[in-house]
Amino acid sequence: MSEWIVVILVILALIGLVIYKYRRQLQTGWVMWQTFRRLKQQMKPKQKSVETKSRSTDTQLVRCPKCNKWTPQEDSVKLKSNYFCSHACMEESLSFNK
Repeated sequence: MSEWIVVILVILALIGLVIYKYRRQLQTGWVMWQTFRRLKQQMKPKQKSVETKSRSTDTQLVRCPKCNKWTPQEDSVKLKSNYFCSHACMEESLSFNK
């Protein structure tokens, strides 16, 4: 049992001497590793966060006079007193009236 303790102490002493002798090289390697890790994080493309519109529960719905589709008033296109679901419906309605 005491032989193993001596072997372990000798190995720990050798590791300590190697670390002491090459401390500057180890420190430089550590700094380089941290620098490359930061660069890798900066090079990653930024993820676009998907922002969802926060709608209240009492959103008023309006009906498109062209296609009869119900849409929230805040998302619809207003022309005079009419609310259209999209620009395309509004343009079709205008060209139909001509």
